[in-house]
Amino acid sequence: MKKILKLFFEYYPVIIFFIVIFGNCTIHAGESPRKKIKSWGIDLSLNTFYDSNILKYSDKYIDRFKNREDAGRFHVNRYDDLVFSYSISFSFTKNFYKKLKTTFGTEMGMDTYSYNNIKSWSSFDIYWQQEVTNSTSFAISYSYIPEFYIRHFYDDDWTIIYGYVPETFQPYKFSKEDYSLWVQQYFWNKKTRLRVYFSYMKYFHNQHYTEFDSKDYLYGFRVYQKLTNFLSVNAGYKYTTSDAKGFDQPGELRLASDDSDGTNYEHIYLAGIELKLPKIFSVRNDLNLTAQYQEQFFTTKHFYELDPLHSGRYDYNYRVFFNYNFDLFKDFTLSAFFTWMNRDTHSTINANEEYISDEKDYSQYQTGIKFNYQIKF
Repeated sequence: MKKILKLFFEYYPVIIFFIVIFGNCTIHAGESPRKKIKSWGIDLSLNTFYDSNILKYSDKYIDRFKNREDAGRFHVNRYDDLVFSYSISFSFTKNFYKKLKTTFGTEMGMDTYSYNNIKSWSSFDIYWQQEVTNSTSFAISYSYIPEFYIRHFYDDDWTIIYGYVPETFQPYKFSKEDYSLWVQQYFWNKKTRLRVYFSYMKYFHNQHYTEFDSKDYLYGFRVYQKLTNFLSVNAGYKYTTSDAKGFDQPGELRLASDDSDGTNYEHIYLAGIELKLPKIFSVRNDLNLTAQYQEQFFTTKHFYELDPLHSGRYDYNYRVFFNYNFDLFKDFTLSAFFTWMNRDTHSTINANEEYISDEKDYSQYQTGIKFNYQIKF
């Protein structure tokens, strides 16, 4: 499956090209001219943004990077970067049953880092969205990330043999599969919308960190409420669990291993507002603001001397998302956005509180613009 997806990445633009050409040029002999139904759609998106902390380094490691310390740790040219992100999506919509819409779609995206190519990554998505009634719908999707680089860490197995030398730093990378489902219901003349969702995610790490392979589950809901024709609010909750492998040798058991155990669970609370602003020269524009608060708790049974990064650890995460959208002209939208993220790490073990905070606390923001063009035919 993964080999097929990699081939698909390489030839994705060619596939889309032929689908568009032949899908748009189909001729039915003997049919009289009639109004064309726009069943096919292509979305082209390009955004560029500044990322202040691409590896989510704590102040401790930003200082070490600036001072050229820890030979072997840093495989980036800068700890910040200018990122170019683009995606192309293709969809087909048809009423197979009565007036209920069925949509099939696929999307490929990529983030390219200007100064740190090691951080560049891509993703692939495919989905099916179905209306069940005029007020009920659901969607099933699959998402795949071939490779995502986090940063270089000491490989504990190598460190035991060679000590703390530059060669014992190894890249921490993973690939990810995500199977998701959501169900949506409208209430009260479609002024209220409830979406319930579920995801099953599998993480596969590179050979140096297979103990972090995990199976994750996400459960959540979000309620959207239209207050006026110009103002809507929303709120939601997510609960996630991550069951890490916790060992890297055949025949090992997690409880008896000497490897890190990243098993955890998380509560996520979010609230947002959407405001449609007065038109500017007859052009629509709006803004969105979302705040998110996360509590993450690690549940390893290891003593902190063996697993200091996870034993007794709990995190408070804060995120704010701001987005302003402006319709430049029909089907072409310009967006300006700002995202702020912060992690505050603690430990129930007093002797480990300062260490884990120095290692894992971070602050980061991203700001940029996005262009989106939609084609329907």
